[in-house]
Amino acid sequence: MSNSAAIAFLQDLIRIPSVGQQEEAVADRIWEFVEASGTAQYFHKQIVPYATGRENIILDLGTDDTLPLLGVSGHMDVVKAGDEKAWQYPPFAAEIHDGVLYGRGASDMKSGLAALVVALTNVAGQELPNRIRFMGTVNEEVDNGGAAKLAKLGFTKDLAALLIAEPTGVHTMWHSEKGISDFTARVKGLAAHSSEPQLGKNAINGLLRLAQLMSEKTAPLTAEEDVQLGHATYNLTLIGGGVQVNIIPDQAYFRGNIRSTPTANNDRFAAALQDAVTQAQDEGIEATLEIGSTLPARASAEDNPLITQLQEVIVLNGHAPAQVTAGAGITDAAAMIPNDFPFAVFGPGNDTSHQVDENVDVQDYLDAIRIYTDLFVHFTDQPKK
Repeated sequence: MSNSAAIAFLQDLIRIPSVGQQEEAVADRIWEFVEASGTAQYFHKQIVPYATGRENIILDLGTDDTLPLLGVSGHMDVVKAGDEKAWQYPPFAAEIHDGVLYGRGASDMKSGLAALVVALTNVAGQELPNRIRFMGTVNEEVDNGGAAKLAKLGFTKDLAALLIAEPTGVHTMWHSEKGISDFTARVKGLAAHSSEPQLGKNAINGLLRLAQLMSEKTAPLTAEEDVQLGHATYNLTLIGGGVQVNIIPDQAYFRGNIRSTPTANNDRFAAALQDAVTQAQDEGIEATLEIGSTLPARASAEDNPLITQLQEVIVLNGHAPAQVTAGAGITDAAAMIPNDFPFAVFGPGNDTSHQVDENVDVQDYLDAIRIYTDLFVHFTDQPKK
């Protein structure tokens, strides 16, 4: 596949504004690219609907079920562009300037998505020591719902390893990632005129006490250090309450975000938060707790077979070995695989994800294609010692 064709394909994907929608159009463009490459006959395509205009795409390469099945995955949705006037270049124009491609999704993660597809067409028709399953997913940016559906339907159960092409750059890869849990705490009070507060019950005062209790209850968990992922984090991120400055507030709430580890996991945090609510209730505070979106932490060995072989092909392509580290973010891996499963997060991109003027270095993208191509040619679940 020529560099120009690969770059044009990435530009086409970025020009589809798949902001929580239109992943079907991305999936269609992926298949059009495969057909245009002349390799469609080597793939088994499956479409897994999620919602109107939103569908996961599965491309299987290889049919010998005695060979290990390598899963590779990228999500097709992007976040909102925000104030488009603040962008140096239009967020869905995919313009290239001085070797840098700008656009929403350029880093997170249509460059990784496109690189996987191009690499697959590069090896299609060759005799490989593996089978490969490409999974283009929907709704990753909200709750990883597309990946969760694929896992529920069994698309990940026979994998030997999983590669997520999220942006790490070619000099870094993740062997693990923290989990996530969002929660909402509410306190109900009694409204009264602020000149006669004794006639009411201040929900904000109750909320502040609840916040103190939750901080105390979760402190032992954030103090624990996981051998692979370090410390879990607990943060209050949104707060609100009351209706007017001269009215004692009859309601108040805050929301929080937890980044968990396999040891300080989501269940233990949920129990700690509930203990705080119970104590607050015992103190006369009318408090409730709602646990929202949760995904578990995922960790694997730093030298698992996939990472070992990725490092080999990175070096073969003229790069220094990548730094293997733990990731603070969440990927579809959390919804696809169990803990201790061999996986890696490795893809083109940088730290401009979700930002104004998000971008990817074109050479970074082309390097990823070459690395993925070589990985697909050589991957086995029993690498050389």
